[in-house]
Amino acid sequence: MQHEYDVVIVGGGMVGASLACAIAPTNLSIALIESIALKEDQQPSYDDRGISLSPSSKRILEYLDVWDDIYTNATPIKNIHVSNQGRFGFTHLTASELNVPELGHVVIAKSLGHALHKKLSHFKNIKILCPIKLQNFERKNSKISLELLSSKGTKVIDTKLLIGADGSHSKVRSLANIEINKNDYKQTAIVSNITTQKPNQNTAYERFTSHGPIALLPIDKNRSVLVFTTHSNEANQYLSMPDNEYIKIIEKEFGRRLGEICKLEKRCEYPIFFIEAKTQYQENIVLIGNSAHTVHPNAAQGFNLGLRDVAGLAECITNGLNRNLAIDDIDILKRYIDLRSADQKNVIDFCNSIANCFYNKSFILNSCANAAMISFDCIPELKSLLLKRAMGVAGYQPRLVRGLNL
Repeated sequence: MQHEYDVVIVGGGMVGASLACAIAPTNLSIALIESIALKEDQQPSYDDRGISLSPSSKRILEYLDVWDDIYTNATPIKNIHVSNQGRFGFTHLTASELNVPELGHVVIAKSLGHALHKKLSHFKNIKILCPIKLQNFERKNSKISLELLSSKGTKVIDTKLLIGADGSHSKVRSLANIEINKNDYKQTAIVSNITTQKPNQNTAYERFTSHGPIALLPIDKNRSVLVFTTHSNEANQYLSMPDNEYIKIIEKEFGRRLGEICKLEKRCEYPIFFIEAKTQYQENIVLIGNSAHTVHPNAAQGFNLGLRDVAGLAECITNGLNRNLAIDDIDILKRYIDLRSADQKNVIDFCNSIANCFYNKSFILNSCANAAMISFDCIPELKSLLLKRAMGVAGYQPRLVRGLNL
């Protein structure tokens, strides 16, 4: 049997699920398509990674009414310490400098996923199709017809608006023939949870090295998420070495600010690259999150940027419906791009500039980066700007980011 929906969201990860929750109150009929069973361990969006949430993301999740389910598993970030290995410059950022209770939170992706899907189950106008894969789509008159494949065979559904929230290797983007700008950093992030001898004091650490950043994000009193970035051709070496050898390398590279590493949990790898769609929308189609822009994780901005996309698109859809526009009216998507383009460009430029300065053998660029860190730490205005950008509140933002309802 063929079904028709107002909106089909391809990608049931954190961004796609958040968007479904955000637009559900409009009473649009929504289908959420996910290729991997949500309860399986290989679901990449809901693994044991620690996700850094900015205050802007907290506001959005509060609006979605999922924050209370996340809060007990969220650790506040009170301080951020950024340093450059082998150089004098460093930057220390504190919540008290902006007179805010915290600079962000760290939450395990799995707990965020559980909270989102618990919320999704409350909406009768959302149909979750999972596990099922998008095979193809074609435009038929003013609608899009999608061919889906599951273990039970082929299924066809129609939609007025197709939203690609299916990640960096977006099938929606590929089928729509949307070209991308891409840069392979030839780096891989190795992520694991660790327990340290000393408490982390709610401090997030990031140290820039010649092979990429090393970050520690607090997830409990003595537990942190360790992100060790290395050249991709060396990743297997670090993944396969015994725990005690890997711990020695981390302690040597990062130092012993938190004492010895007492416990190392499972290591997982995530290749790092930059992707930017040359256009984020076509008639009846829009891309959000990593499908539209995948940024270097050096500033922990990727998911937070995607969640602000969710806030922006939900706002434009709600406003459009309130103006009696059809859900497939191109004006909704144009207004979304107008609302989000400045923030997206700022984050992309910010992350790329960090990568180009710190992971570069040029003495001049490295010296400039070091001087910039010293300047940020000494000039309050620069530090305030950096903090606001990290918190996702710089520039004009969607209503949910500003603490307003749709």
